[in-house]
Amino acid sequence: MIKLIATDMDGTWLTDEKTYDEDLFLREFALMQEQGIKFVVASGNQFENLYSRFPQVANKLYYVAENGALVAKGRQVIHVSSLSEQDWQTILAIIKRFDEKVTVSGLASAYVLTKDGADFAQELKKYYEKLTLVDNFEHLDDKILKATFEVADEQLPVMLALLEREYPQLSFVAGSANSIDMSTKGLNKATGLKYLATKLKINPREMVAFGDSGNDVGMLKYVGRSYATGTALPSAKRAANHVIGSSNQSAVQKEIWRLLTE
Repeated sequence: MIKLIATDMDGTWLTDEKTYDEDLFLREFALMQEQGIKFVVASGNQFENLYSRFPQVANKLYYVAENGALVAKGRQVIHVSSLSEQDWQTILAIIKRFDEKVTVSGLASAYVLTKDGADFAQELKKYYEKLTLVDNFEHLDDKILKATFEVADEQLPVMLALLEREYPQLSFVAGSANSIDMSTKGLNKATGLKYLATKLKINPREMVAFGDSGNDVGMLKYVGRSYATGTALPSAKRAANHVIGSSNQSAVQKEIWRLLTE
């Protein structure tokens, strides 16, 4: 019996144009409510961005945002795991060491450096509803959740391996084909689902999850039934029980409809 369905957004639920079949989702959500199934938006993205994607029912959904660092029910934030001061100082040292564009995600806002340019900030607006330009990251008055490096596709495996080897006290995952998320060791989307499992008294075997990237691996392994999209990274495909079509084909929504009506 399914009691919870969780899905990643970019590359999984959303098309390349950052859209989805809203009419189909509303029909599905009505069935989920009838069947007592919780719907969880699980993403590395900012909570405000995720909330804005579901204007008609946003306050009825659960959210695991920032790769598990923030859990919310509707507008109510119910759990936050921010970086320790020691981990944050280590991440600051990493940012200074490598010449990569970076986004720092906080509870109140996300932050980018002014020196990285207006075009970079504008591109990030696809993922961050709240974004602040700063001259440096040293004195942010916020709870910091994670930081994200933007790297070239071909550089990602090399950079990821280097960071994991030299900074084993932190967690590093591929958020996409060209980004690396840096956060608290052991923190991932599965952490958020574990919190909801306890709070809602749902067994992981009663959960279904969909994903496509390295930051989905923990979640895909945690639940009873998991799916990776056809365009997913190899690590996500290995972690999933099933591989389906792409987000541009609305494959996740079609699979959810099949699960709800079978």
